[in-house]
Amino acid sequence: MHDHLYTRGYVRNFPGAPMCACLDRMPVVSRSDCTQVDVTELWVATLNFKPADGASAAPSFSLGLDVENGVSIKFNACRGAVRNNDLESYYHRLFNEGRASVEELTEVRETLVANGNRQSSIDQSVTIQGFEKL
Repeated sequence: MHDHLYTRGYVRNFPGAPMCACLDRMPVVSRSDCTQVDVTELWVATLNFKPADGASAAPSFSLGLDVENGVSIKFNACRGAVRNNDLESYYHRLFNEGRASVEELTEVRETLVANGNRQSSIDQSVTIQGFEKL
């Protein structure tokens, strides 16, 4: 977030293009950044066989997040098949790993047109919005 807000100045959307949205709500663009969230949790488990007062009782068990180091959240650029921090390349990696179908990858590429390589997608988007190509 620091990179996008402070370094690059991505603090507002422009009309018709939200800063963050589902792919089916986005206009056709040449590329999109991709951020993944890496979360690490440290859990502490405690099993007591004897109660503190020495009486006989069933063992007790507790589980909770470590008070001091319980959760670490880091925002990182997505690792893509070809480029990092690129949503289309990240989806290509998911496809390569068998975690996305060819239909899903194709749908992603209808919106993210990979730096102008799919002029027909841009032309179609412009036509749908009521404009005419001259």
